[in-house]
Amino acid sequence: MATTFWAWIVSALVIVLLAVVVPSRLGTQNVLRDARGRYSLSRVQVMVWTVVLLSLISGMAFGRFAAGQVDVAGFVIPQQALWLLGVSLGSGVVAAAIKVAKSTSRPDSVAAYPLGRETGRFWEMLTVEEGASAGKSVDLTKFQNFVITVLLVLLYVAQAVSALRAVDNPAGIAGMPVFSDALLVLLAVSHAGYLLGKIPSPAGTPEGGTMSARLAAVASETDVAKAIPEAQPA
Repeated sequence: MATTFWAWIVSALVIVLLAVVVPSRLGTQNVLRDARGRYSLSRVQVMVWTVVLLSLISGMAFGRFAAGQVDVAGFVIPQQALWLLGVSLGSGVVAAAIKVAKSTSRPDSVAAYPLGRETGRFWEMLTVEEGASAGKSVDLTKFQNFVITVLLVLLYVAQAVSALRAVDNPAGIAGMPVFSDALLVLLAVSHAGYLLGKIPSPAGTPEGGTMSARLAAVASETDVAKAIPEAQPA
């Protein structure tokens, strides 16, 4: 089973490399930051579940291939695993929509980094995003969502490791571990609380930059680009 485990680990590293490291090398913003230049909890969660589930699928498939199994993808992906990724993706989409609405309607109260100077720390994703306490106070709804997600990720990874160890030959891998319905409900409730926590709009102006300044910088760059005449072919 060592082949399956190594394939799982390597697949996870490749996904992280493509999503986080490569964009920074190309001079673009990595997938963990939102349009405000801040690390986003919802983006991190989608990334974590994507890495865990897709790398596990890849590792199991490669393990079956290395064991001489013709049908390398002939294992079951439980419905709970699909719902798991669906809850995370759905929450991320709704969270992004709420952010866009607030960044548009009240940009002076939304914390954001100046364009090209996104230097916030990773743990800033757990702090308040608006008002005078932005970046200073921990958001309780974010904290509970983060803790529950970490717990469920660790439980699922441990369950997957135990399931793979119980199989002597990778060719005998029948499917991915089943995620408990109760834990799936817990995750959904946690995400619901996280999304509801994004609705209130704290008053005040954040320190260190606002969305209005970031939008102004974007508009300024666009105007400069339009002012530069395009090169005409000879």
